[in-house]
Amino acid sequence: MTDTIISVKDLSFSYPNGAKALKNINFDVERGEFIVIMGPNGAGKSTLCMTMNGIVPNVVEGEKSGIVTVCGLKTDEHPVYELAQKVGMALQDPETQILCPDVETEVAFGPENLGIPREEIIERTSYVLKAVRLEGMLDRSPNEMSGGQKQRLALAAVLAMRPDVLVLDEPTSQMDPIGSTEVLSVVRDLNKKYGVTIVMAEHKSEEVAEIADRIILLNDGEMIASGDPHEVFSKIDLLDKIEVKVPPVTRLGFELRKKGFKIDKLPITLQEAVADIPKPHKRRAHSTQPAAGATAVSEEGRSPILETRNLSHTYPGNVLALKDINVRIYDGEFVGIIGQNGAGKTTLVKHFVGLLKPTTGQVLVYGDDSKKFTTGEIAKRVGLILQNPDHQLFALSVKEEVEFGPKNLLLSKEEIDKRVDSALKSVGLENSKNVYPLRLSFADRRKLTVAAVLAMEPKIIILDEPTTAQDYKGRYEITDLAKNLNDKGHTVIMITHDMDLVAKYAKRTVVMGLGEILLDGPTEEVFSQTGILEKTYLKPPQITQLAQTMKDHGVPNVLSVEGLLSSYGGA
Repeated sequence: MTDTIISVKDLSFSYPNGAKALKNINFDVERGEFIVIMGPNGAGKSTLCMTMNGIVPNVVEGEKSGIVTVCGLKTDEHPVYELAQKVGMALQDPETQILCPDVETEVAFGPENLGIPREEIIERTSYVLKAVRLEGMLDRSPNEMSGGQKQRLALAAVLAMRPDVLVLDEPTSQMDPIGSTEVLSVVRDLNKKYGVTIVMAEHKSEEVAEIADRIILLNDGEMIASGDPHEVFSKIDLLDKIEVKVPPVTRLGFELRKKGFKIDKLPITLQEAVADIPKPHKRRAHSTQPAAGATAVSEEGRSPILETRNLSHTYPGNVLALKDINVRIYDGEFVGIIGQNGAGKTTLVKHFVGLLKPTTGQVLVYGDDSKKFTTGEIAKRVGLILQNPDHQLFALSVKEEVEFGPKNLLLSKEEIDKRVDSALKSVGLENSKNVYPLRLSFADRRKLTVAAVLAMEPKIIILDEPTTAQDYKGRYEITDLAKNLNDKGHTVIMITHDMDLVAKYAKRTVVMGLGEILLDGPTEEVFSQTGILEKTYLKPPQITQLAQTMKDHGVPNVLSVEGLLSSYGGA
C-alpha cells in the first residue's frame, strides 16, 4: 500500500505577465522519497517548488489550475504559515530568508515558533550547525558571513524544524565542493533517519546521482522525463538537447561504448565508474611535478599588473580574513581562485579593486600602491562582478544600469549606446532594456551585473562566483564570455566552486584556505594535490578523480572527458 504525501494533478501556472511557467504537471511523491527536479533555467523548477508550500499562488500571484496536495492539505486552500508547519523550504537566495542578528537565534527561531522544548532546540541547533560546518559561529552576525556561509545558515534554519516535507531550491549553489557533498549527505540522513520527504531542485548532476531516488526532468514548463537516476542520466541525447549536465563518468562510458568497448550499464557515479569502466592499455606514466606552495608562474621578463605584499586584513570583531598573502597576477592570465567558504577569496579580490584597504601590507595595481587611487580610478582598469548581484544593482532600468559605468568614463553617446547594446547582447538581455532590474530572475540579475562591467571594458575582469544561480548552459555562457575577453588580451580572475569550470578555463589556479594561499600553480598540477585540496574542502573534477585511480595504467592527471578518452587511443 502506498503512502502518498505529495500529489500534483494537472498543475499549470502562468505569471501575471502571461509567462506560462508550468504546463499540465502530474506526479505523486511517496512518504520518505528523495525527489530531485532538474532542468535548465526557466524550466519551472522554482515555481514548482513554491507550489508545495503555497507561496504559489497565495503569495506569488498568477493564474493557476490543477491541484497540489501536501500532507493532506490542498495548498491553495490553506495559508502559508499553516503549510509551513508541514513543509520547510530553503530558497535559492539565502538573504531573502535570514532574519535574525546572529546564527544561534536564526537557527532556533523556527523550532521556537513550533513550541519545541528548549533542550531539544539546543540539541537540534548543535546538530544542524555541525552538519553545515558553522559550529563555533553561534554569535556571528550573518552580515559578516560569506555567500556560501549564508546559504548554509538558511539551510540549517530549515533543517532544524524537521518538517514532514523539505523543499530545497538549489540549496548548494554557493557552497564549496565537499561542503555540497556534506550538506546533501545530511539532507539524505534526514531523509533516511527521520523519514523526511525531500523535493529538491538542483543542477549538480554528480551529487544528484548519489542521492536521488527519482529525478523529474522539466523543460519549458513541461515534465519531459521521470525515473531513477540511471534511467534519466542515460538519456544523454535528451539531456544534451535541453542542456542539462550529464555526469562526466556517464559521458565517458557513453563515448567508450561508441568506440566499441563493452559497457552493459552506463555508470552515473564515480564508484560505479571505477568498478565498471575498462582500464586503458598500460602506457608509460606521465610525470607530474607538485604545485608550489607559493607563486608557480614564471616571472622572467614580466611585471605583475596586480600584486599583494604581505597582505593581511582583519574585519571588525577581530575576524582575521587574510594572513600575509603574497600573490602576483600577470597580464593576459586566466586565473582561478578556489577554496572553502570563508577562505578569504572575495576579501582578497575586494582589495584589488579598492573596496577594502589592507590592515597590514600592500596592494599594487600596475606597480603603484592602490592607496594612491580612488575606487573609481581603479574601476577603469579592474572590473569586479560580485557574488550577489543585488549588491551591485541600483538603477531603474536594465539600460540605465549598464550605461552608468560608460557615462562615468565620459564617453560619447554613440560609444555608450554601442557598448550597452554589445554588453546586453553578449549576456542575452538585449530585449530587457526597459525592465526594472529587480524584476529579473536571480540568474538574469547575475547576467546584468556581468553586462554592466563588460560595458566599461576594463583591462582586468574579476568574476566572483559567476555561476551562482546559473544552469549548465548559463555557467558556460558567462565563462565563455570571459574566455573570449581573455583571448583578446584581457586578464581574467575567476572565483568559483565549480571545479569543472576551473579545469576547462583556468590555466593557473590559486588555492586558499583560512585566509592563506595553500597552492599556486598550473591547474593540472594543483588538482594532483588531493591531500591539500581536501584541507580546504575541495576535490578535483570527477573525471580527474577517475583518472587518478588509473595512474598505474599510465593515465596522466587529466582535466576533461576528452583528455581521458585520449588514453584509450584518441578522443
